[in-house]
Amino acid sequence: MTTSMLEGVQVKTGRKLGLVAGSGKLPGVLAQSARERGYDVIGFALSDEAVARISPHCEKVHTIYPGQIGRNIKLIRQEGCKEMVFIGKVPKLDMLKQITKLDWTAVRELSKLSDFSDDSIQLAIGELCEAHGVRVLTQSEFLRHIFPNVGVLTKRQPTAAEYADVDYGFAVAKEIARLDIGQTVIVQDRIIMAIEAAEGTDHAIKRAVSLARGPVCVCKVSKPNQDQRFDIPAVGMNTLEAMFHEKRGGVLAIEANATMVVEQSEMAEFADANGISIVAV
Repeated sequence: MTTSMLEGVQVKTGRKLGLVAGSGKLPGVLAQSARERGYDVIGFALSDEAVARISPHCEKVHTIYPGQIGRNIKLIRQEGCKEMVFIGKVPKLDMLKQITKLDWTAVRELSKLSDFSDDSIQLAIGELCEAHGVRVLTQSEFLRHIFPNVGVLTKRQPTAAEYADVDYGFAVAKEIARLDIGQTVIVQDRIIMAIEAAEGTDHAIKRAVSLARGPVCVCKVSKPNQDQRFDIPAVGMNTLEAMFHEKRGGVLAIEANATMVVEQSEMAEFADANGISIVAV
């Protein structure tokens, strides 16, 4: 049982939160936020990286494999967690490629799906957890402080031409997000240089920069019917580093109040040093 601070008074809480942690820095940020809110955080890490990031904020940490769905739900219930949250990247292709590591529950549930889109898999897992008495909470209720409002987050404002690229890129990005292809489109002079698919945002950006041979406009959006429990769009230092080009410049445009920005101060400093504009629209 942990303690939390409420108006200077320590409050005992026995609420356990199961945290399923994928890759990236967000699992550590969410684990810390949940602990500060008074949760006893029990970690279920999908990699050694995730173990290292969440351990300082957890009562205990288990290492799990995403394809062992039945075992994982049983373990979460054994730990007494009636609430859980998913955070961090879980490469879908890695799970599907290693079909022999799927347990019977995973095989049964996946066989019911009409497709293997992220939305279909995530919704099925969420419904299965809740059917076993474990409520899946949204990521945003723990991380609202890293969702920027509308505005420019850097010293440099986008130019009129760059805003035209943002408008064009956002329209296309919303459509591919609706189709569950990806959530990022990279544009240069109203020409689509790359569309994010299974390779992920950073690889798509690097491909676009190589094709464009110069700065690009990266547009990242949420899905039209974004499930706040899963896969909320996020950007961080890796995103900006993928955008880097010796000619300097470019725009990172994100959907305001719908995209998580990790390491915002570090990102602003890097962007200012390299002529990149970050804007929430």
